[in-house]
Amino acid sequence: MLNRKEILRYLGAENSGNALNHMIERAEREIIAASHPKHVYKLINVEIENKSLILGHVTIESKDLAQHLQGCREAFLFAITLGPNVDSLIKRYTYTEMSMLPVLQAVASTYIEHCANMAQKELEKYAVHHSSFLRPRFSPGYGDFPLHYQRLLFNILDISKKIGVSLTESYLMIPSKSITAVIGLSDDPSQCHINRCMNCNNKSCPFRKDELCNE
Repeated sequence: MLNRKEILRYLGAENSGNALNHMIERAEREIIAASHPKHVYKLINVEIENKSLILGHVTIESKDLAQHLQGCREAFLFAITLGPNVDSLIKRYTYTEMSMLPVLQAVASTYIEHCANMAQKELEKYAVHHSSFLRPRFSPGYGDFPLHYQRLLFNILDISKKIGVSLTESYLMIPSKSITAVIGLSDDPSQCHINRCMNCNNKSCPFRKDELCNE
């Protein structure tokens, strides 16, 4: 069963009654059944230069990402998708049962995060073997890390060919339930936890995780 608290956060609800619980259970069964998660990743070098950084051989102007990767000499570029059937499932409900749409979207968003966390277990093994720790995922479009860097990740990881995700002219991904991210490798465990929020100034965000490492 997926994290019910996370689903409710996506729905903007604090509690769920019997009717909503039933809808969430339906949505969870259908989203998981429709999903075919695939992921890809690649390890690259990182160099921090004040308010910018170099990923591989590409200079990126992003103070937030540079700060997030401070102390990292390597990082994983990472991408994952639930596959096209989830988008098709949600689209079908626009014609049959509109009330289920927000629930399906919330469950799908929770499930893609869950799948990303599970996929990162492979990266964690590498980190442990090299006495390092993973930084939380940091995605294009977050903070001052421009969304157009999606193209960089797509090119380096060959995302379209390897996991079947395409990129629109406005840098949105199809299927929509897909994630790209940069995941730093650090010697410092205090900044590292798979479920910890990225460095964010929005303290009131309902999706904000606990500040302390608890696993």
